[in-house]
Amino acid sequence: MGRSGDVLLADEVRTGRPPAPWMVDVSDLRPVPDHQEVWADTGVDQAIIFEIVEHDASVPDGEAGRHMFEDAAVGNEAVAAAVESVAPLGVQDVPGVSEASYRCVVRGRQTVRRGQQAADTCVLLAVLRLPHVGSDLLITLSTPSTPPPPVGDAAVAAAAALGEGEQQELMAGVLRSLRVQSWELFG
Repeated sequence: MGRSGDVLLADEVRTGRPPAPWMVDVSDLRPVPDHQEVWADTGVDQAIIFEIVEHDASVPDGEAGRHMFEDAAVGNEAVAAAVESVAPLGVQDVPGVSEASYRCVVRGRQTVRRGQQAADTCVLLAVLRLPHVGSDLLITLSTPSTPPPPVGDAAVAAAAALGEGEQQELMAGVLRSLRVQSWELFG
């Protein structure tokens, strides 16, 4: 999948660069489902996930962001989840996917169990609805609210943990550089 740093989802979706220079392509470390591309900073448990999901026409566009966030919380087995905001995105925010019928970014928090401990995680979720191909494209940036305590080389990684402003900048950059090369992967 994303070996060259800009190719995502079987060369059908691209970004202009890796999501962040310190992130690694998780498919180099373990199997990743075909409908996902995952980049991570394993030192601080931060990840950005590109995922194609089936379009659910029963969910109105105005509720799609909240619905996708809550669905992700269930999938993550979150012990708590809260949506803080849902902001619409314009075509200028995602110029390479102008075909999206609806675009938004959700900001929220999820408390996810990792072993015996629960970690509060800040989640930015971009939702691009693509009913013409029967799919939606989700881009999720998850960042621990509090970085884990530094251990060895993790001290360097912990310094790279993104604050709220940097998270928004990273997501905005990914969305601006996103391009669909072929719609064959969708649907």
